[in-house]
Formats: sequence, structure tokens, C-alpha cells
Amino acid sequence: MTFRFPPFIAVALLVTACTPKVQFDEPMPPSRWNLPNIPKDYRGTFLDEEGQVETVIGKDTIRTGEDVMVNGEDFLLRRMAGHLVYSQPVPETGQWEVYVLRKEGEDMVLGAFKDNDAFLRRMATLLEVDPERLKAPGKPGYKYTLLRPSAKEFKTILKERLYEEEAPKPLPKGGVIKP
Repeated sequence: MTFRFPPFIAVALLVTACTPKVQFDEPMPPSRWNLPNIPKDYRGTFLDEEGQVETVIGKDTIRTGEDVMVNGEDFLLRRMAGHLVYSQPVPETGQWEVYVLRKEGEDMVLGAFKDNDAFLRRMATLLEVDPERLKAPGKPGYKYTLLRPSAKEFKTILKERLYEEEAPKPLPKGGVIKP
């Protein structure tokens, strides 16, 4: 599956559109403070291809249509190793889905954790606790990989960029972003 930008829209769409194949046992990075607000560079209005408002990212909310997600309630934001880390609970499993955003000059890059073989082999060598293959409860239940990195291990994951990246897109910086 491919994801689209703006990054918070991508996260919201991915969470509601499919089941996460890689999940974490707690919000990432562990033992870090939650950010009380969405950083200013990531706030702004995103327009769709017709020029209509698609999403508005405010100080602590993300509005897409009639849906509103609130920082600290519906998702958590934390920082580590030059990344903004977005964690959202997965209701079916009680685990966490995690995405990372990295600033690159005037652009941002969205990263997602995929359960491809190369990633899982690297996690097996990097993590003190091996990735665990699990199945979500209920029907039809889906398979996912549970990761339990320490803060130090998660920092290595970020520094080595062991996530799949989308092409860089402009930061809104309080303005309007057109496709």
C-alpha cells in the first residue's frame, strides 16, 4: 500500500483503511514526554486537487472533513533523533501503530514501518527482544508483528532510517499547501 501526504492525513487514512502489519507495545519512543502541541512547521491547511480544503492541522487537532483527531487523546507525538514520532493506538490489539516524520530543509518526509523480510531480519539482530508474530483477536483477525524496542534501540532504528520513506513534501509552516 502507498501512502499520501500531507503526513497526518496519510496516518489517519492508513489507520482507518487497513490494519497495521507492524505494531509496537507502547508509544514510541519509550520513556519520552508527549508533545503538548503539534509543532508549528507542521500546522497548516492542505487542499485537494480541486482546491478544496482537505485537512486543517492546528495547534493540537487534525481536522479532515467532519473527523477531528486530538493530540493526547487520539494520538501522541514525541521527538527523538531529529524525528517527530506519531503513535496511535490500535483498538483491535491494544498495541500502537507508529509513523515518523523527518524535516529535510523546507520539506518533510513520512516514514512507515513495514513487515518486509529485510526489516524483520534487521529487527531480529538489533532488538534485545525478538519481533513476535501475532494474530489480532476476533474475526477475521489479522497477522501482525509486535516490536518491543528500548529507547536506545528505537533511536538506532531512526538514525539508520529503518523505515520506508515517502518522497519529500513541503512543510506547511502555517500556510496553505496545494497538491
